[in-house]
Amino acid sequence: MFGQVLVMRLFRDRGMRTQICGNYFMVLKIAPALNISEDQLGEFVLAIGDIVGLMHSSASFWSEPLGIV
Repeated sequence: MFGQVLVMRLFRDRGMRTQICGNYFMVLKIAPALNISEDQLGEFVLAIGDIVGLMHSSASFWSEPLGIV
């Protein structure tokens, strides 16, 4: 569930396309353009940190994913 929520929020909140894969869906896969800049990579890392921080600090964050389940 964690991976799916991360993918959903990255796309919805930031317009970043990602995918979870691997055994037990423990891998976050990205496929950036070949000409991605360091600033864009930094923005991606910050976006993941922001969403994970929101997961830990907001009680209402999980209401939407739990409603989907």
